[in-house]
Amino acid sequence: MSDVSLPEQIRLLRGETAAAIAQRVTLAVEARSALMAALENRLICRPGCEDALAEWGLEPLPERWTVCADAVLSYTRSHSDDQQAREQARFGVPEEVRRLDPAVAVYPRQVVEVTREPDGDDASPTRYRLTVRVDLQTWATATRAVDAQVAAQAAVQRQLPVLAAAGIMLTDLTWHALDSDDDGATDTDSGAQTAGDQLDDDLVAAIAARDVAFDALAGLRRRIRSRAIRALVDDEFGGSSHRVAPRVDGFLTGLGLDALPRAHHVIAVADLVLLIAADTAEQACEAVRDTMRAVTTDGSDETRPWSAYGWTDREHASVDRGRWRVPWRHEYEIRLRDQATSADAAAAAELLVEADLTRALTGVDHQLVTVTATVETAGIDLCLDPDRD
Repeated sequence: MSDVSLPEQIRLLRGETAAAIAQRVTLAVEARSALMAALENRLICRPGCEDALAEWGLEPLPERWTVCADAVLSYTRSHSDDQQAREQARFGVPEEVRRLDPAVAVYPRQVVEVTREPDGDDASPTRYRLTVRVDLQTWATATRAVDAQVAAQAAVQRQLPVLAAAGIMLTDLTWHALDSDDDGATDTDSGAQTAGDQLDDDLVAAIAARDVAFDALAGLRRRIRSRAIRALVDDEFGGSSHRVAPRVDGFLTGLGLDALPRAHHVIAVADLVLLIAADTAEQACEAVRDTMRAVTTDGSDETRPWSAYGWTDREHASVDRGRWRVPWRHEYEIRLRDQATSADAAAAAELLVEADLTRALTGVDHQLVTVTATVETAGIDLCLDPDRD
C-alpha cells in the first residue's frame, strides 16, 4: 500500500475488517444451524451438540423454560349457595383457562372476593363474581432466559382478549424473573466487531482491527474443524467410520471449510532373503527376527505413515556356503496422502518400503527380492489428528 494515500489505506483496511467480521458471523450462524439440523435428524446427540456450541462460543441450544407470575383472576359462575361459590374460588379454575394454547396453568392462592350478582331469578342458580389471587405458569422455548420471559409474556398477553370474551379477566400480572447464568453475550461477533466499530483514522489502529478480525475468523474455522474431526476420531457418532466420515466431510465443506484429507490405503509386501551365520536354522531364524524388529511397528507417525510386521518359516531356510539363507516376508499397511492416482500411490509406497528396508538393514547382508504394492481403498483418510488436520 506504499503508493496509496493514507485515507485510502484506512478505507481498504476497514473494508477488509468488515468483510472478515461478516464472514465470521455467517460462519457462526451456518455452523449452529447445521448442528441443530443434525440434532433434529438424530445424527448427533444433544450433549455432543451442546459441547460443540460451547467450544465454538456460539449460542446454546434452545430449551424449555417455565415462566411464572402472580395475577388476579375474576370470573362469574352459577352456584347454589355462598359456600359452593367460595369452594369454587378456592380450588377451581374456569375450563376456558385450561383450554388455552399455548398452555397457561393457573393455581388459586387466595380468595379476594366472592359476591352475588343482582337480577337473579329465584328459580335459577345464583350468579357469583369470583375474584382470586392466583399463581400462573406458562412455558416457552428459547435459547436464553430473557428471550423465554419475553416470549411467555407475549403469549399470555395475546390470550387475554380470548379470556375477556368469555367473561374472564386476568389482571395485575407480575412476572417473576428467571434465574439464569446464560444471559451474557455469546460469541457470534464479539471482539472483532468491537474493534471494527472503533476504527479511527489512525493507520496502526486500522491494521490492528483488521488483524483481530482475521484472527477471530481463522480461530472459529479452526475450532469448528478440530471439534468435528475429534468427534469422528473419538467415535462420538457411533457406527462405521466409513459411513460417518462422508457426513463430517459434507458438514465441513458445507461451511466453506476444507474437505477432510484424502488418502490411499496401500498394502505393500516385500520379499527378501537375509544371510545369517548360525549353527542351526532355528538360531538363524531367531537372529533374523531380532534384525527385522527395526522395521516392525504397530502404529504410524509423521515419519513412518504405516504399520509393518513380518514373518519367516524355518522350513524354508537353507545353507549356502556356510551361512543360512532365511526368507522373510514383510507386510506394510500404508496410508498415503497427496497422491493423484492409485498408480502414483502404489509407486510411492514401493519407494517408501525400499527406503525403509535399506535404512534398517544397513550393514546386514540381504537381498531384496520383490516389493509389490496394492491399493486397497482410496478416499477420506480415517487416520486423523484434530490438532493437525
